[in-house]
Amino acid sequence: IYAGHGGHETADYLVAELPSLPIAGLLPTVTNLEGISDVLTRAIFDVDEAIKQDFLEIFPEEIDEIAKMSDVTVKARVNDQSSGGLNHQKALRCLRGPTILLTLVDPTKKHLWVSNLGDGLVVLGSRRDASSQWNASILSDNHNGNNPAEADRIKQQHPGELECIFDDRVLGNLAVTRAVGDHSFRLPRIYAEKIFLNVEPGFRVAAAIESFIPRNLSPPYVSNLASVRYVDLHEQSSCDRDDFILMCSDGLVDIYMDDPDHVESLTTLVQKWVGIVGDVVKDDIREAMLHLLRHALGAEDIDRVSCMLNVDMAVPYMDDTTAILQVL
Repeated sequence: IYAGHGGHETADYLVAELPSLPIAGLLPTVTNLEGISDVLTRAIFDVDEAIKQDFLEIFPEEIDEIAKMSDVTVKARVNDQSSGGLNHQKALRCLRGPTILLTLVDPTKKHLWVSNLGDGLVVLGSRRDASSQWNASILSDNHNGNNPAEADRIKQQHPGELECIFDDRVLGNLAVTRAVGDHSFRLPRIYAEKIFLNVEPGFRVAAAIESFIPRNLSPPYVSNLASVRYVDLHEQSSCDRDDFILMCSDGLVDIYMDDPDHVESLTTLVQKWVGIVGDVVKDDIREAMLHLLRHALGAEDIDRVSCMLNVDMAVPYMDDTTAILQVL
C-alpha cells in the first residue's frame, strides 16, 4: 500500500519502480532468510535515493550558486511541461510523500516479513483452530510525530532545535516521520526556497511550506529507513491454524480516532477488527472487507453511517482509506 500525501505522483512512481527492486534483491538470498529483511529495507532506500538523484541532476550546481539563481531561470528549467515535462515530474516526486506498507510471504507460507515506512498498519489475525478465538498482533511500527520514540529520535538527531518536532509534527508541519519523497524536509532549505516553491503546479498550499522553511536548519528530518519485522509462521502453526494479514492506510484508523466519542485503544480496536473479519474471511474475503468498512462507518448506527457517507461531520473531511486482506 502506498498512501500518498500532497499528491499522487510519487505513489504512482513507486507502483512502477519499487516492485522490481526487492525481486532482484531476493534472487541471491532465497536460501538466506536473515538477508531478506535487508533486501526490503535497501529496496525502499534505493528507490527514494533515485528520486532525489533524478532531481539533483536537474540542478547540479552548488548550494551557493542555486541561491543566486533568478526565479525566471529556475522556473524555465523545472517547469518544462511544454517540452514533455520530465523535469517537472522529477521535481513533483520530491515534493510528494507516500508512506509504504509491504508484506512478503514465502511460497510455503511459513515465513512472513512486514516492511513499513510511515503510519500505515499491518495486523496479523490468527487462531489455533476453528473453535478458538481470533488473536490480533500489530506487526508495523508507527512512524508518526505522535509516537514518543520517533519524536525522541528526531530530537536527538537535531539537538538544540526546539521546533524540529512540535504539535506532534516534523518541523510543525508533517505528521509522518518516515516516508519516501518529502525532500523539502530532507534537503537544505535553499532547495525549497528557490526551487520547490517555483514548481508550477507544485505545492497545493505554498504558505504551509513557507512557514516551516526557517526551521529547516540541519536536514534531513524525515527518514527513508523502513522498519522490517520477521514472523516465523511455521513455529506458531498447527495443521488447523488459521492466519490472515490485514493491511490498511492510516485513513482507516483515523475514521475511529477522529470520532470524539471513541475511547478505544489501538490494541483494542484491531482486536475488534480481527474478530469482525475472522468470522467471515474463510468463506468470503470480499464480504469480510465489507463488514470491516461498514463497522468503520458506523456499523448499525444509521445516523453515523449517514453522516459519514454524506461527509456531514463537524470537520467535513475523510482521509483516503485503503485496506488489503490476505488469507495465509
